[in-house]
Parts: sequence; C-alpha cells; structure tokens
Amino acid sequence: MDARCPRCSTVFTTDRSGIQFCPNCGQQVDVPDPHARPSTPDSWGQPPGGGAGFGAGRFTGEPPPGGGAIPGHRELTPWERRKEIGVVHGFIETWKRSVLSPTAFFPTVRPDVPWSEALYYAWIIHGITVAVGLPFVGLGLFRPGLPSNFSDDPQMQTAMRALSGGVGIGTLIGSMLLYPLFLLAGAGIVHLVAMLFGAAKNGYGATVRAFCYAAGPNLFGIIPCFGFLAGIYGLVLAIFGIASLQETSTGKAAGIVLLPIALIICCCGLVFSLFFAAIAAALGGMAGGTHSL
Repeated sequence: MDARCPRCSTVFTTDRSGIQFCPNCGQQVDVPDPHARPSTPDSWGQPPGGGAGFGAGRFTGEPPPGGGAIPGHRELTPWERRKEIGVVHGFIETWKRSVLSPTAFFPTVRPDVPWSEALYYAWIIHGITVAVGLPFVGLGLFRPGLPSNFSDDPQMQTAMRALSGGVGIGTLIGSMLLYPLFLLAGAGIVHLVAMLFGAAKNGYGATVRAFCYAAGPNLFGIIPCFGFLAGIYGLVLAIFGIASLQETSTGKAAGIVLLPIALIICCCGLVFSLFFAAIAAALGGMAGGTHSL
C-alpha cells in the first residue's frame, strides 16, 4: 500500500502498517491500518482535501519495530529540515553548529536517518571548495613542491608550474565527480575498523553521517597555511561524530578514525620512497651517460 509522510509529503510504498521511517526525510511515521475504521475524521492524520488512496502517517517518538530507542535528545539537523527553514539557512546553521559547537551538535544527530541526506551536505561543501580553488589552480598559484635538485633549473620550474595548473584543474573537477564514491569508500574502511573495535552499533549509515557532518572545516582547506589545520580539525570532528553516532567512547572513536589513516600514510610513504628512488636512479643514469659522451 502507499503511505504519505506528513512532514515532507513523500509518498512511499510499504507492505505493513505501524511505526516506520519515511525513506526521504527519515521521520518516524505511524502508518495506519487501511482496514481499520478511524475513530475520528482526523485520526489517520489525513491531509486537507482528503488524500484518498494514501495512508497518511502521524508523527511519533517511538522507535520502529525491531529498532532500539534513540539515546538522548536526537533530532533532524537543520540541513535535514531545509524544506521547512530553507536550503541556505539549513546549510549555514548546520555548518555553524558542527564546526563551532561540535560537542553540543553531534550528540543530537540522529543515526537512523538515511545517509544520503548528510552526503548532499558534504558534497556541497566540497563543491564550494572546488569552485573557490579553480581560479588559483588555473593561475598556477598552487603547485607541487619541487625537489631541491630542480630548484636551480628555471626550465624545470616553468614546466612544473604550467603542468600544475592543468593537472590541478583536472584533479579538482575529477574530485568533484568522484567525491561521493571516495567518501563512502573511506567511511566503509573506517566502519570495518569500528566493527573490529565492537563500536558499530548503529550501522554503516551512522558512520557515513558522522564523516559527512565532520566535513565543515574543508571550506578552509583552500586557504594557504590553513589546509593542514582544517584537515586536523576535520579528524577531530569525525572522532566526535563516531563517538556520538555509534555510541562509543571518545578514545575508541579516536582509534577507529586514526588507525586507517596511519596505515595509509605508511603505505603511501613506502610507495613514494620507491618512486623517488627510481627517479633518482634514472636521473643518475642519464647524467652518467651524458658525461661518458
């Protein structure tokens, strides 16, 4: 049968009556039994004008069948209430709370709302960062550092500066398109670690939501000298988010977030060491061949 959410008016199909979640906004909805007679005209929460053919739900604070109670005072974030308060206001208010008051914000975030809502928020933040960074990258103001051996070679510096502009633009545009996949994959890795730590009580969706709502500091990543600090603060917010949404200790959440990063850094360090060793060997061979001539 079809049911209508009284908050966002989304019509969804369900095979049972009773308390369940709206698949769009995540609100708990009590879907009535279509065969039961209502005691009053409004007992089914029918919207004005009838709504024949749809079972309308009423809001309830009770968990759905088979689900546990939501601890503490949990609510939809301002971003998830953007249809009521406006997209811009919902985005700004969520950013302010998550970045400036994380210890008060994350304990109120519901772990049971679909993760796609939080993903849209994080994707917009990344999109703003890309849009702001494109002009600087295109002008070659952001470029990879050159090894000391190349610092006195003007031609190499010019080539790397030109290359950094084109490659940088392509990288930024590609990151915009692939950002959701990278975020979901990264959250999946962290969630596996959370499962090993016994701290995955509320499922993969809660881990994704924690990482998405920890993305606020990324807006500062484009500012020189602030990118590293913004990344560190983003990790701190992710730790707060995991601790709150997976209902675990801060220490355990820190281990869950930092362990995959430590492993990735070790692996990347090994790869880069081998890469630069190969480059150095190749340059040494070229220099030897030139002297022999």
